[in-house]
Amino acid sequence: MIAIREINEQDFEEVAKLTGQLNYEVNATETLHRIKAIKSSVVDVAFVAVYNELVVGWIHSFYTIRIESKPFVEIAGLVVDSACRNQNIGKLLIEKATDWAKGHQVTSIRVRCNTIRKDSHKFYEHIGFRLTKQQMIYEIDI
Repeated sequence: MIAIREINEQDFEEVAKLTGQLNYEVNATETLHRIKAIKSSVVDVAFVAVYNELVVGWIHSFYTIRIESKPFVEIAGLVVDSACRNQNIGKLLIEKATDWAKGHQVTSIRVRCNTIRKDSHKFYEHIGFRLTKQQMIYEIDI
């Protein structure tokens, strides 16, 4: 049985390995620092999916306010171990984040998804998300 619980600092190594499955270059030490920051934040939350005492997925969400739109919660990241996909784990993680979002009185949850992640697009649409916007993201090093 899958259990969903809030992330804790002891999860950092397993979370870092899962993050690598999305091709993000992150090490365990960086992951630990980020988990600590999320745990101390009032606008961020992260949950893990646990199966047989092993973390098999995680989700990070945050509450956000924009001048031009109503407040919302955004899914900053979601990953399920490649060996455990198609077992409703991602859906369970999103349901937990949705419960958290309801506590912030928002009316929507958003997620950004890389254009190359076609399976992720199908997953989000399958569970009820709809495409509302496409955009480019620009970045500058400082």
